[in-house]
Amino acid sequence: MNHPNLDIIDKFFDAYGRRDMKAVAQVMAPDVQWTSRGRHPLAGVRKGISEVIAFFDVMGSIMGASHVKVEKLVIGANDEYVVESQRIRTDRADGVNLDHRECVLWRFSGGKIAEGTHFFADPEAVDAFFAKVAAHPK
Repeated sequence: MNHPNLDIIDKFFDAYGRRDMKAVAQVMAPDVQWTSRGRHPLAGVRKGISEVIAFFDVMGSIMGASHVKVEKLVIGANDEYVVESQRIRTDRADGVNLDHRECVLWRFSGGKIAEGTHFFADPEAVDAFFAKVAAHPK
C-alpha cells in the first residue's frame, strides 16, 4: 500500500534511527502527543517531540533486549490517519515474554505526525509485561 502518510512514518523512523532531530522535526509536529494506554510504568501521554523521543528511546531499549518480532497484519491509511494492526512477539532470555496484537493509530496534521496511540488486544498482558521489564530492560 502506498500513501503519503506511510512515507512520513518511514521518514520518521529513518530520521529517528539516525538520531537526526532536525529531520524528525520535519515530519513530527512540535506539539505531537503519543499515548501508550494501560496501567504499566510506561503508560501515559507524552507531549512534544522531546518527550515522545524519550519514550521511543526507553521502548526501543526494552524491545531491543526483548528480541522483538513485529508482524504487520493490516495497514490502512487516509489523509488524516494511518492504522497499523500488528502482532508483537518477544523472546527474552529471562523468560518474561509477550505475544499479543495491537493497533497503532497515527494522526497527521499539516503533513506531520500529530499524534500516536497504542491500543492493545490484551491490556492486562501488556501491563504485566511492562511492569516486569520496565525496571530492568536488559
